Amino acid sequence: MSSVAERTETGQGRIAPDLPLALPNARAALLQRQNDAEGRPLLVLYALGKEVSFDHPRQFALAERLAAGVPLTLAECAADLGETEAGETIAALLGAGLLAPADEVRASLALRHDHRRMPDPLPVAPLARPRSWMDEESLMAELTGRALDLAWLEAVVPVFRTAHLFLDRDGRQVGEANVFPPTARLAVETDWRGCPYAGNRYQPDKPMNATALRAMRKHWRQMMLLLGAVREGYLVRFPAARAGWTIGHAERLTVCALALPSLLLLDCAAPVANGALHPALSNLFRVVDGVRLVLHQMLFVPVHEPMAGPHKLVDADRILAYAERNYAFHSDHGVCAGPRFMVEDMLGVLLDGAAPRSGLDTALEPELAAAARGIPQAIDHALLGLQTHAAAFALWPAMAETYQALTAGLSGRAQTEAGTALVRRFEGHFEALSHRSFLAVPEWRAHRAAVYDDMFAQAGEGLGQSPGAALSARLSPDRRDGSAHAALAGAIAARLPGEDPRLASDLSEIIVAFLERARLALGEIEAVQSAQGRLLGRAAPATGLTLDDLNLHNLLMGADVRSVPFLSDELLALFGVTITVTAQGIAIASDAADPAGEVRQPHPPAEGRRHAPGGGCPVPGHGASTVRKHT
Repeated sequence: MSSVAERTETGQGRIAPDLPLALPNARAALLQRQNDAEGRPLLVLYALGKEVSFDHPRQFALAERLAAGVPLTLAECAADLGETEAGETIAALLGAGLLAPADEVRASLALRHDHRRMPDPLPVAPLARPRSWMDEESLMAELTGRALDLAWLEAVVPVFRTAHLFLDRDGRQVGEANVFPPTARLAVETDWRGCPYAGNRYQPDKPMNATALRAMRKHWRQMMLLLGAVREGYLVRFPAARAGWTIGHAERLTVCALALPSLLLLDCAAPVANGALHPALSNLFRVVDGVRLVLHQMLFVPVHEPMAGPHKLVDADRILAYAERNYAFHSDHGVCAGPRFMVEDMLGVLLDGAAPRSGLDTALEPELAAAARGIPQAIDHALLGLQTHAAAFALWPAMAETYQALTAGLSGRAQTEAGTALVRRFEGHFEALSHRSFLAVPEWRAHRAAVYDDMFAQAGEGLGQSPGAALSARLSPDRRDGSAHAALAGAIAARLPGEDPRLASDLSEIIVAFLERARLALGEIEAVQSAQGRLLGRAAPATGLTLDDLNLHNLLMGADVRSVPFLSDELLALFGVTITVTAQGIAIASDAADPAGEVRQPHPPAEGRRHAPGGGCPVPGHGASTVRKHT
């Protein structure tokens, strides 16, 4: 064994073969059985922000001991793996910080935070008093500086978020700590506790909301009865889902459940007053929204694993495993308070129609039974909202593509100082797009377009609409607005004196193609929102929807989280043009007062974390075994 000890060295020196070693904070570790690309079994350990793949069955016992927090020695490991493999494996795990002397690990257990009171992790709540989108005084104007006709609400606030800021009868906002927009969160007394659950939710610096957990337990049986009723209503519209749930079906089902309280709160004929919503409905919203967020991450987030398509089959086990290994139970400030058995029960009701372990009540309370009678209308509300969401959000990949095309169109063509400044500016935008956005890669943009196509089409099917062209085809302009092109090209040329006039024309061509796409999107949204307005009893809009209205979603975030500026804002800053896009057309007005204004110097790309997984350091000599850091 001495030969093994001599090979097993770290920056702290040699490790004695009989020294007990253990995984620090093993309670926070997660071990999952998976398959590699060739279908061979492997175990993946997620611990301390890293993941370790064990690709051979002889290594599985080691992985299981690590995850269980059972100490091991180098000598014991060598008996199972052989001296060379054991030495290299232990050295790699030590180097990655995934092993430490067992006595040190035991000492750290005294610091366990299970269910201890913890300080409120949330920033100061911005909103001083309860508000809603139904208020006569425009909340949108208060939050963004720009009012929005209620007829267009779901174009700016997605249908699965419109209920967030309303209060229930417990005096808590439907969205709890995750209220959208964050600028509309109210300060509500909350019992924050250390999370006691094993797995990556066991974080010393991220508490769970124990107040929300107690409310959820109180109403659980009624919530699950309601959820089952929504499921049955969904299957009437989409009977194919009975043969197997896809990610797309599961996401639509969750949005239908979220739309039930939204419908009650936004129904202009007889709205539930802000502060009067039954807590079973608000708690149902919160727990189902957690599932929706996981499904959204599967579809749209290419960080730790590739994005999935909407037709990929899923079940409760796959969703839960994905959520665990991709930290979907985490928010910026806390972790999900629901114990695993309740999450499993909820997924069983949602996808399998199974009864939870605690059973179901024989009937809904009268108030909830009345709400359940509105499930068909809630499904309509959800599906119309998803069509609006798809049409509106399909513009963001197109805008990113436009920025990339403008950067390419400027490359190598500048001949003047003003032109060179413009090149540097757009190169900075492209750099920011590449580092901060899930829209930087053409394949990612194509994937999003396909998901939005499916979302729009499948929602239409559930609404009984006749199949038509794909959304991406409907948003592809078949003409160019010649007057808009000429006006924009003239404004660009005026700010770039001395440059080849063809440069201004080419840039205008790229921009107007996007504006035409936006015009078509606004037309689709207005048509869908017209049906939404009839469903909710809204008054006809006093004004049409504009491209700048859609930017209100970004402004509602409370901080500019975009990787590039909103395109019409950037064009105003650069070329002194005010662009107004409606479903009817494109209007471009130049700032004649300053035709020779200078292009401002390029600004550095906005800072933010790079959306890419961390690099890997291999466990040497053993194929696919890796230690990868999670960012």
